[in-house]
Amino acid sequence: MKIILKLAAGLLLAGTAHAAPPHIGYAFPAGGQQGTTFRVMIGGQHLQGSTNVFVTGEGVSVNIVKFTRKYEPKRYRQLQKNIKNNEAMMEGKEGAELEKLQKRITQAEKLLAIAELPEKKGNKKGGYKLEAKEQFNPQIEDRLRVDVTIAKNAPPGEHELRVYTPGGLSNPIYFQVGTLSEVREIEPNDDHMNPNLQEVPVPAMINGQVRPGDIDHFRFKALKGQSIVVDVGARKIIPYLADAVPGWFQAIVALYDEEGNEVAYQDDYKFNPDPVLFFDVPAAGTYTLSIKDAIYRGREDFVYRIAIGELPFVTSIFPLGAEQGKAVDIALSGKNLPKTRLTGKLPNNGYEVRHISVRKSGYRSNSMPFAIGEMKEILEVEPNNSAEEAQPVRKPLIINGRIQQVGDVDVFGFHGKKGDSLSVEVIARRLNSPLDSVITLTGPELEKPVRIDDYVDSSGHLFLGSGLVTHHADSYMLHELPGTGTYYVQIGDTQAKGGHDYGYRLRISPSNPDFKLRMEPSGLHIAPGGTAAFSVRALRMDGFNERIKLQVKNLPSGFEMSKAIIPPGTDTIRFTITAPKEISKKAVSPEITGLAIIDGRPVTRPAIPVDDTMQAFLYRHLVPAQELVLAPVSEPTPLTFEVRIPKSGVIELPLGEEVKLTVTGRFRKGITGAKLKLDHPPEGLTVVKSWIGRKKGKDKTADGKPKYEKGMASGMIILKAEEPLKLGFKTSLVVSAEVRKGKEITLYPAPAIPIKITKSKK
Repeated sequence: MKIILKLAAGLLLAGTAHAAPPHIGYAFPAGGQQGTTFRVMIGGQHLQGSTNVFVTGEGVSVNIVKFTRKYEPKRYRQLQKNIKNNEAMMEGKEGAELEKLQKRITQAEKLLAIAELPEKKGNKKGGYKLEAKEQFNPQIEDRLRVDVTIAKNAPPGEHELRVYTPGGLSNPIYFQVGTLSEVREIEPNDDHMNPNLQEVPVPAMINGQVRPGDIDHFRFKALKGQSIVVDVGARKIIPYLADAVPGWFQAIVALYDEEGNEVAYQDDYKFNPDPVLFFDVPAAGTYTLSIKDAIYRGREDFVYRIAIGELPFVTSIFPLGAEQGKAVDIALSGKNLPKTRLTGKLPNNGYEVRHISVRKSGYRSNSMPFAIGEMKEILEVEPNNSAEEAQPVRKPLIINGRIQQVGDVDVFGFHGKKGDSLSVEVIARRLNSPLDSVITLTGPELEKPVRIDDYVDSSGHLFLGSGLVTHHADSYMLHELPGTGTYYVQIGDTQAKGGHDYGYRLRISPSNPDFKLRMEPSGLHIAPGGTAAFSVRALRMDGFNERIKLQVKNLPSGFEMSKAIIPPGTDTIRFTITAPKEISKKAVSPEITGLAIIDGRPVTRPAIPVDDTMQAFLYRHLVPAQELVLAPVSEPTPLTFEVRIPKSGVIELPLGEEVKLTVTGRFRKGITGAKLKLDHPPEGLTVVKSWIGRKKGKDKTADGKPKYEKGMASGMIILKAEEPLKLGFKTSLVVSAEVRKGKEITLYPAPAIPIKITKSKK
């Protein structure tokens, strides 16, 4: 369920259907306590004209208060100067020249009306000056203030917040409903020896922002023997920054005693950039917590939330997963845990990852991923450190084990036949294990051991959360056995590390064809009668090369999803969802799945909604979202059209030939014509000619000119298919109308059309 937020009175409306879609850079604070109301600043781009905000989950309501834009002082001064200069030039001007000057003044006044500036400095010129810690960045210059109210019974946990403007739906951003009392930093707080430092209650959730060169400090009281946990959320809040190396806020925390001595320090947690600090209090007193960026960077989107207190924290679980439908007994390790074991029976509903956490004194701990598999599972049995001590196993199966100490390796032996296809996969880092695995295969007819370290698949997203894993430390191999006899698989850590937390799931099986799906973007706006276009990427595993049929659930009546099949040999396809002419104001969250036949049985996998984000100027990641969101638009789309499909249901495109397709539709709001183009077409498919315009009627005017049917549109698009396209290739195409208004270009997609490449008739 989404909460749709209403527009507050007095908000400037300047967005149009041609405006750029909004983008959120940060929200501060990035969460709040149950039963409270508080002000949140949302920074980003193209936020002007915001009308709605969508929040996942229950019990959250928000009111949009005010939009402003942060200008550099010189830009503010230039706007003031432009107004004065144009006012001076108006004297003696008439007609078009006067109107032009008045437009310039009006435009500058509109920009000044939304300007947000630092306080005026007391100098002779009365100018503006940025504070030392202020940093101007156009990517977060737009500011939207909203008041958030969280109900007392709102479920605690992580949510997603999106902003909607007439230009579209924003990216989702992290927002947390918590149970701890919330504290915001109070500047100045750079000096940890300052006697007037802000004191926070413990336990608490601390919210702050790190500016350039900033170090934030907070005091708290602790008693001897307390086990204090400092759990920092920074990179978790904003996973990737496109213009900052290494691509996120790299937080560092430290603790100081009353004399200013550093008593604890942490710069990360295992392989996670966000630090977690554990501190067993040696003596009662007042301690100081500090947080900073590792290389003293900072700006408004370096947002953090720090949970501090005697809080439960899970450091590891074992096993890391289990077979679906089976009883489990999960051992927990960590700090301040109310229990050390979780038991129960797993659901019998397919392959997925669940999350495990515990609650103590109303606070829920961090969550740990727990895999639910489809194969038979066993536990590792020591000693098994060599081929002579190898634990015998029968594939296919999944082994749950640990690399228990430094230098440890685990070896498993099984019978293999010549020509067998062997698949071996380690699932550890994707389940929060610090293990950086390496696997080695030995056996008959192998000239030398087959050793595999890291494996990076084509998308990097075997599991829901792996879009945040930048070091793909899990191993995988697919190998044909050269002989018959006993083979051995050895697993260890690449740096010979080990310990209680170094758990793993090791799959040893014949070739295990399977697939995973990712769809982007995770959210779009949709107007009455309008169409939204998406891409689905298939990750094919262990040689799987069958077709995948996309299906949809939870799509309201009247909405239609185009037929979409990912054919063999293809990894990506486009599909569309079209809304009826009348739609509800509520957001829609359909679930897209893919159906395929594997080994004679139907297999369904979810299409996880993701967003394509950039890390540090270069690397791209598909970051998972909680759900797919279609946000409603109140006004009908200005242009709707469709491509005529033959009775066969498939448009045939003979290789090397031009094919003319007929287009029909409707215009609104004065649009009279547009070009048509292909949206993400396969290589080899091009548009030769296209247009859509007003439809001519059968009647003519008195002077013999054709009459146009009011609001009706018609047109055509000529396509040509050439190599490298192959005969028999099938896919879905999205044709979009390109409408220009000034410098703005808007694409209006039509429902996707199925095509097939056929033999030339010439």
